[in-house]
Amino acid sequence: MKVFAPTDISIITTYRCPMQCKMCNIWKNPTDPRLEIQPEELEILPHVKFINITGGEPFIREDLDKIVEVAFRKAPRVVISTSGWFEERVLELARKFPKIGIRISIEGLSQKNDELRGRAGGFDKGLRTLLSLREMGVKDIGFGITVSNN
Repeated sequence: MKVFAPTDISIITTYRCPMQCKMCNIWKNPTDPRLEIQPEELEILPHVKFINITGGEPFIREDLDKIVEVAFRKAPRVVISTSGWFEERVLELARKFPKIGIRISIEGLSQKNDELRGRAGGFDKGLRTLLSLREMGVKDIGFGITVSNN
């Protein structure tokens, strides 16, 4: 029997999140930051073709740049899934890592998105972040959506 090595990895960096999404209850049970995975712990990961960094909200982490640094040593393509709530942090990280991929979670147009994500202004922040990344020349950008009965 042939054993295959992994090709993709998802890293859940935190269960903390500023959003209050109807389709997710992570925000009701946030992790203790002292118990979250540390960048140096990721050094044991194998080399793969793709790493997705997710949460909760990864950009709530003050050390996200260190996590991304390790991830890029382990994979040529690293993508962060985010609400886009922390606009400046997203843009700052993209300046530091121009090859980073960013996926902004948007659940429909403005009013529906903000209703489903539980925070007024979330759609506008997410859209502004995507447009700013595009203006900066970041190539690996897009949006993600959670399909639900809402």
